[in-house]
Amino acid sequence: MPSMIDVSGELLSGTRVLELSTRVAGGYCGRILRLHGAEVVRWDAPLTADCLPSLASVLHESLHEGKQSIQVDDLLAGQVPEVDLVVVDSRHDDAHDGHWREATREVLSRLPQGCPVVDLSARADAVWSPPSLNTHEAEPGSTLTASAVSAMSWSLGRPGQEPLPLPYDLADYLSGTEGAAAASLSLALAASGADASGFWDVSAADVVASYVGQICAVFLPFGREWKRDGPRATGSGGFYPGAMFRCSDGQLTLVCRTDREWAGLRRAMGDPPWSQDRRFADARVVALLHADEADRHVSAWTEAHTCAEITELGREHGFAVAQVLTPAQGAQLEQYAHNGFVESDHTGAVTRPGRPWRVVDGGTAGGPVPLRPTAARPLAGLTVLDLSWVWSGPMLTAQLADLGAEVIKVESRSRPDPARSRGRAVRDGEPIEGPDLEVSTYFGQMNRGKRSVAVNIGIEEGADLVRRLAAGADVVVENMRPGALDRRGLGYADLAMDNPGLIMLSMSMMGQEGPMRGLGGYAPVMSGLAGVDSIVGYSSADRIGLYNPSLGDPNGAAHAMTALLAALARRQRTGRGGWVDVAQISCLMATARAALIEDVHFGAARVPGGSHAVFWPHGTYRASGEDEWVALSVRTPAERDRLRSILGGPEWLDRAAADRAVSAWTSARDPEVAVAVLRSAGLDAARVDSFERLAASDWAKARRLSSPLSHPWLGAQEVFHSPWKWRGETFIAETAAPLLGDSTAAVLRERLGLDDVRLDELRAAGAIEQG
Repeated sequence: MPSMIDVSGELLSGTRVLELSTRVAGGYCGRILRLHGAEVVRWDAPLTADCLPSLASVLHESLHEGKQSIQVDDLLAGQVPEVDLVVVDSRHDDAHDGHWREATREVLSRLPQGCPVVDLSARADAVWSPPSLNTHEAEPGSTLTASAVSAMSWSLGRPGQEPLPLPYDLADYLSGTEGAAAASLSLALAASGADASGFWDVSAADVVASYVGQICAVFLPFGREWKRDGPRATGSGGFYPGAMFRCSDGQLTLVCRTDREWAGLRRAMGDPPWSQDRRFADARVVALLHADEADRHVSAWTEAHTCAEITELGREHGFAVAQVLTPAQGAQLEQYAHNGFVESDHTGAVTRPGRPWRVVDGGTAGGPVPLRPTAARPLAGLTVLDLSWVWSGPMLTAQLADLGAEVIKVESRSRPDPARSRGRAVRDGEPIEGPDLEVSTYFGQMNRGKRSVAVNIGIEEGADLVRRLAAGADVVVENMRPGALDRRGLGYADLAMDNPGLIMLSMSMMGQEGPMRGLGGYAPVMSGLAGVDSIVGYSSADRIGLYNPSLGDPNGAAHAMTALLAALARRQRTGRGGWVDVAQISCLMATARAALIEDVHFGAARVPGGSHAVFWPHGTYRASGEDEWVALSVRTPAERDRLRSILGGPEWLDRAAADRAVSAWTSARDPEVAVAVLRSAGLDAARVDSFERLAASDWAKARRLSSPLSHPWLGAQEVFHSPWKWRGETFIAETAAPLLGDSTAAVLRERLGLDDVRLDELRAAGAIEQG
């Protein structure tokens, strides 16, 4: 094969995007599209973000570098440039008392008919309707209330203390990423000759609720609560440990998810006498019943060692460990010195995360994919071979199935997806009956809509079957450690020999090249090394981290989706495929850019708790009732005046006085009553919902966040699907997750033309299993 050429900045070349943004969501969406090679024209509007005002210009540069600027007056005068797509985050609400919302609607009314629009709201209260039908008054929204209504905040913090939101506009970065993926799909459809017109509806609250719904598939159905449990996952996420521990020189994450890893951690501790007690033999039992006691023993051990010492023991004994770095420390990882991911801003400070993926082209063309799109299934006609497992890869391929692609999952009993082995789900207090590998709601959530082929790629006959299946696929997705597939002759260079138009997506922790390429682990390893865990907490002395939501996985999947669909747009335009190499830790660091800027320029990033650098009062306040809370974000002086008219009392001298006044008012009121009063005054407020309340809410039903799918053993499982909508359509997979190998024979007959004799020979050789 010819040497591969980096085409990362060419995926959307020739595409022109108009960005109407006042928030991070639109700015980051435009940033991603610009990194993919689109020409982005941004209106000259202020960026309102959770960033210290003295550093706002640095964040502005970080998000908008490389974009062109157009004056708002020119747009309002009708001088709307000719564009292929519009990204907007201020149609529903802005943080400027409606000034930019009205300007947004005026500009949108001047667009040519049929121009696609990616509509990024903070919190949509009903199913999207086009502007001509939009007769209701816009209601405010923010990343604070998006965290509250999505049940994200419910899981972050200490028991009994106020729930914490995702800080530093993180919910907006997540929705902006999903919006960039929707934009890339729209552009791929247009490049295919399909009608790509219409509004793509992407709400931050929907996106965060989707991520919560996915991870909760490994909590509630297994009898584990989804609630605040300090700096660890509730119940350790089902397998002990999964938490942040103090060392003699800092903090680190310890995560075990297999019996072998738990045994390795005990060996590293010297197999102390307490660990010989049979109560601590099974890490699942420890997580469920004895986590507090085990934490005391493990903490005593970690506090006697440095982070470096325990990290080395993790390598030696095979358990996942990562130091909890600050954003600035994360930016100094040797991997980034190698690949230049973190760039310098105009001051010379290393504060600007670059492109967290790389796309290379093998130099030959295979032609466009013959898509057969509809509004409900825009990727109909796309064939995906899924070699991924656990969460990030399967989440992405499940979303492709939601969008209409045929997804063929490759697995085997000798190497089942670990998501199948997370335990036996519980119904009505009793374990669900059925085969051990078919009763995991976690697997059901992440693998809806797929077909399963049971192929053993550890032997040559099995690997050859995968090569032949890949020859007829449009996309291959994998998230194994770098080099694992190459050793079996299944790497991109091997597969592209027979399929030059192939798009292969590889999702690893640090990317396919560089000194840290072999790093493995889990989502808490990502958030620890990316510097994100260090900014979630009540203060710098009381950090909580992101252990419950495990955001490294869905965030990595969303970023990977943008690159995959942008590569598809390029293939539809040029016929060329390519290898998409995504570094998931880098994807997470890219969303922490405001914290990185503060850390580098001031020597420390805020640990904001529920506060905001610009808005006030802003936070989560106790309401009447047990563990009841109200989230409130007040953005402007006019909004503060309306709040004071509700609360009464003297003028507030500072933020602390305002917080005390709000707390006194909310604590005496039912949360729903308090929220209704605040929202009736045009203020951004929301009850902090548990997952159970979210799932049962009228809002979740109106937004169609989840749907029931019938599974042979799990029954009617409610699964969360793609959080986007297009032309009012919700993307829902047609079938539940497959039984292991249930389509093996059918797929091999259909795609490879194998007959019963050959199938029997392959079974006898151990290359395939039933199905």
